[in-house]
Amino acid sequence: MQIDKIIFGGLLLMFSVVSVGETEIKGTPNELREFIHPAENIVIIRGYSEEKTFSDKAIVSLVITTEHDKLSSSIERNQKLRDKIKTQLVSSGIREDEINNSKFSTSPQYGWFGKEPDNYKVINRMEIGIYDEKQLIAVASVSDENKEVVLASSIYEHTQKDKYRDIVKEKALSEIMKQKKGYEKTLGVKLIPIGITDTRIHNIPTEGAMFLDQALENRKKSSSFSSIVQHDTAQASSSFDEVKYEANMAVEFKIVENDK
Repeated sequence: MQIDKIIFGGLLLMFSVVSVGETEIKGTPNELREFIHPAENIVIIRGYSEEKTFSDKAIVSLVITTEHDKLSSSIERNQKLRDKIKTQLVSSGIREDEINNSKFSTSPQYGWFGKEPDNYKVINRMEIGIYDEKQLIAVASVSDENKEVVLASSIYEHTQKDKYRDIVKEKALSEIMKQKKGYEKTLGVKLIPIGITDTRIHNIPTEGAMFLDQALENRKKSSSFSSIVQHDTAQASSSFDEVKYEANMAVEFKIVENDK
């Protein structure tokens, strides 16, 4: 009887030790998954590329201002002048759909005495889309020939943005794949792509482009804009300003042993 008690007590002690010795696993499902299946080795390879080209379109703004002691006459003069300018520009080779007028604004001009305006000023802005220096000179000539017309600003555009963004993207990816082959050969492993990031794909003006734009801005109030066009476009060596496209990309690869 005494022997049975000793055996029974020993069994209880053994089960208690086993129970105390077990490890309790706690955590979120992702944490438990990492415990059972550790994360695979991952490497990130980055690639960069750039392409330079020249903008192929400019949007030039002309401000047309007319004055008269009668508002209706001032509006009529402004419209006739705009029609004349449009006809002149179309005859020089600029497409009609590239010439647009903004809404006009009026401002009465008051004299020294009296509450009634003694003059009416009508202002209208005309935007012209141009594609080469010949068309730019035609727009400049309109400003030179009419004292009511001032060349106010010019904005440059590149109409092939999508094409060049694809080019720099492909070049950056090619650089990444070149690095990938080098790592595989040197380290004796295989890299399998599992993710890709387009961290930066954009276009920015180059230093030369900003110089040209500043030069035009500083000198656009000159009485003869044609000379500015001939001088500054010669420095640009092509039509309008230069633009640079950049791509900075990253690809994640899983590292696999070659024998697997």
